[in-house]
Amino acid sequence: MSSLTLITLPIGNLKDITLRAIETLKSGTHFYAEDTRVFKKLMEGLEIEYSNKLIDSFHDHSEGKIKIILEKLHSGIDVYLVSDAGSPMISDPAYPLLKAVMAEGLGIKTVPGVTSVVTALELSGLPPHPFHFWGFISRSKQERKDFFQDLSVMTGTHIFFESPHRIFESIESFFLINPNGELIVTRELTKVFESVYRLTKENYKEVEKIVMDKGEFVVLFHVENKKHSPMNNSEVVELVKEYLGGKPGTKKLAKIFSKILNSDTKTVYDQLLKLENK
Repeated sequence: MSSLTLITLPIGNLKDITLRAIETLKSGTHFYAEDTRVFKKLMEGLEIEYSNKLIDSFHDHSEGKIKIILEKLHSGIDVYLVSDAGSPMISDPAYPLLKAVMAEGLGIKTVPGVTSVVTALELSGLPPHPFHFWGFISRSKQERKDFFQDLSVMTGTHIFFESPHRIFESIESFFLINPNGELIVTRELTKVFESVYRLTKENYKEVEKIVMDKGEFVVLFHVENKKHSPMNNSEVVELVKEYLGGKPGTKKLAKIFSKILNSDTKTVYDQLLKLENK
């Protein structure tokens, strides 16, 4: 029975290719790649002859090719899918194809390898259990703030991707919501200029002076398990008493929530105003 095989490729260092991946790249004949030029360059680097192989593109705008791939699988042809680096499933376009293959009852295989998510987690020194991976976060400034706000109460290590164009904005959004937090920014993993930055609100402006607006970024932060009830916090209790005993107001409510959420009062106040105006 034919199958779709996902092949994980090195994320930077070509020496991270697995023996199974090399064998599969040599034996396979029908390949779909995120960028065919990048894939052919990798094949050349591994000294694998590809002139007798079919190599076509499959990316975010290639959903029209899913039908073609399914027809090949139904006719008994094995198909192999790769992205430019890492796993085709991690923030790359494999999932829609994978869903379609499963719906047809066709086979799925994987040739695993290095992934930037686990590599960054290892370098971060943050607790690994549990960890949550969020892919690329929103381009919207407000939605990024909401993202960090929502996760500020979710226990675990949070991992996300960010582009060079928005990395500084995301760093600032994080510290606006988490003024006492630590942000781990990793760049160019497994490559020559691999870097790990450990940022706090006090030092992140200095780090911005370093040329770090190039390359690919995996960003991490950890949220502690808040086992104690916020109502045991004497400061919160006093604010609640003041709120209940006086004239209720949005500003007073914002102070209470900011203490409970360990967040910036103005940010909470702005979010409460939005709710009032809906």
